[in-house]
Amino acid sequence: MDIQLLFQKGKEHGIEDMEVYIAKNSSTGFNIYEGNLEKYKVAEESVLSLRGIYKGKMGYSYTEKLAEDSVDELLKNLIQYAENNDSEDIEVLSAPDNKYEDINETANKLGQYTDEQKMDFLKSIEKEALAFDENVKAVESCRYNEYASSVFIKNTRRLDLEGSYSLGIISLSIVAKDEKDVQTGHSYMIIDDLLDEYKNKLAREAVSDAVNMLGATSIESRNYEIILRNNVAADLFSSMSQVFLGNIVQKNLSLMKGKIGKTIGVSNLNIIENPLMDNGVVCRTFDDEGTPTYSKYIVKKGILKTFLHNKKTGEKEGSKSTGNGFRNSHKSSIGVMPTNMYIEEGDSTLENMIGTVNEGIIITDIQGLHAGINPTSGDFSISSNGFLIEKGQITKPLCQMVVSGNFFKMLSEITAIGNDTKFSFPDGNYFGSPSIKINSLTVAGK
Repeated sequence: MDIQLLFQKGKEHGIEDMEVYIAKNSSTGFNIYEGNLEKYKVAEESVLSLRGIYKGKMGYSYTEKLAEDSVDELLKNLIQYAENNDSEDIEVLSAPDNKYEDINETANKLGQYTDEQKMDFLKSIEKEALAFDENVKAVESCRYNEYASSVFIKNTRRLDLEGSYSLGIISLSIVAKDEKDVQTGHSYMIIDDLLDEYKNKLAREAVSDAVNMLGATSIESRNYEIILRNNVAADLFSSMSQVFLGNIVQKNLSLMKGKIGKTIGVSNLNIIENPLMDNGVVCRTFDDEGTPTYSKYIVKKGILKTFLHNKKTGEKEGSKSTGNGFRNSHKSSIGVMPTNMYIEEGDSTLENMIGTVNEGIIITDIQGLHAGINPTSGDFSISSNGFLIEKGQITKPLCQMVVSGNFFKMLSEITAIGNDTKFSFPDGNYFGSPSIKINSLTVAGK
């Protein structure tokens, strides 16, 4: 599509500033089951979104057909959107900025392998998991997904940007069984290469969780000192991360409202959002508004430093965009989205944390998180599995527990932060956390 022709025709229709956003996405995915290939899928798409100012209002339009005969329809739909836009908020397009980060792109080595080599790699992971322990009876899923995305933005204010990123994900689910019990274990990893060390790590994580949980029982209901293992803490914080988004705060849906500059957690709690992080689900030097991205502290030494903003929410707050103006898809308007968020590591190992607990529980798995948490109030009540800790030692596996508490209160009751960061599975807000020890949470058991 001729972008200049699109801009020219838009001017003729009375559209003031205009901006084109083009995304090209590709994905490959397959599953291995009992040494055979299942569900092989390859997809590619090129999409275009147009936005522009018509009679003082922002209009949006989109197409999956990047051809000249789409121009008139794009402009017509943009004008109709603007005419029906009753928002009082004023949106503006970005001019070029000289503050874009110059990052050294890490070469993703996955492109050097054929699909057959990737499938063979996955088959070897399945074999490793099956051979890891005699109690492993089946590999439910051994899955590979690879994604690549490029973004191009050009507007009538001379903005002209292009960027790309890619990632691979391997996930593994296994079943362990003895004469009395059956348990499942899961692991996953973001990768940029096919390394043998990944096979052992994925198998060890999935198998250890399942085998060690065999024979699990419930426990007496009361308050316990709690360790949230890294994967559990990451999932919990991922589900609550929306409380740091400017649009959520401005809708009065976050109890963080009005707390910029105030203490909201323990003094060693630091939360960072970094769009430039290696092996993140996003690696972008600019957001979908063309604003430069940068690494930032959301919470530093327990003090809330900023919310995440696009241009509109930043201006409404009396501040600037934090480079978090992103689209859910080419069909959507620009909202506020986090990229890669994480809690900065502390100096405690998980083993040391366990050693300091006289009687408590380490939570290693949670289910039903989205149904069991209220992001507005911060209250959560989550079905959990884990292990009893007595006198600094793990003594037995536990299941059929419900762990309850309040997220905002919990931030001030953290007693240790580990050095073993793991990120949540990248199908929602991508959040990384080390293991965290909490002074007390309520456990409902038998």
